[in-house]
Amino acid sequence: MLKRESVLKDQGIQVYNGIEFEELSHIPKINLRGQSDNKDFMSSSGTILDILLPTEPNISNVTVNAKVIWLGPNEWLVEINNENKFKEIFSKLQSTLNPQNTAVTDLTENRTIIKVSGHNLYTLLAKFMVIDLDTVLQKETAVAQTLFIKVPILLVRNHKYSEKPSIDIHTNRSHAQYIYKILVDGSHNLDF
Repeated sequence: MLKRESVLKDQGIQVYNGIEFEELSHIPKINLRGQSDNKDFMSSSGTILDILLPTEPNISNVTVNAKVIWLGPNEWLVEINNENKFKEIFSKLQSTLNPQNTAVTDLTENRTIIKVSGHNLYTLLAKFMVIDLDTVLQKETAVAQTLFIKVPILLVRNHKYSEKPSIDIHTNRSHAQYIYKILVDGSHNLDF
C-alpha cells in the first residue's frame, strides 16, 4: 500500500509577514451530483449527511461532522471531518441514492486544501485574483469558484465577522505547491 503524503510535506502552520498557511491534507471529500428539485434525492442526501444540501448559490452549510459546499444547481462538495464516518457516509450515499440520477465520487486524494488566514489576507489574495473578495465572500457561509492566476480554485470562507479572515483554498493537488509558493512570495511585500 502506498504511503499518503501531503503536497506541502506536512509542514504544519507556517507564518510569513502575519499570514498563516496550513495544508489540510487528506480531508475526506465527496463530489455529490443530483437534481435539487428531486425531493427523494434531497431528502435522502440530507438524512445520510445529517445536513441539508444548500440550494442557494455560493454558500456552504456546516455541522460538527460535515461541510456541504454548493458548486452548482446539481453539484455539491461534501467534506467529512472523520475518516471512519466518511466510509460509512460514502457507502450509504452509494447504496441509497438512485445511480441513474446521481453520482457519488470520492475526491479525497484528488484535491487538497490550503488554509490561509491573517488580517491582510484579502489584500494578499487580491494580487492574484480579479474578483472582489469583500463582496463575493461577504456572508459568513460564502464560497466562490474563481481563478488563481490561471488555476481554477474554490474559496471557502471560514471566519465570522468579528474574527480575523480565514479562507480555505481548494485546489487540485498538482497545483497546490505552485499556489502556496506564489502566496508565500506575495506575502513578503504586503503593504500595511
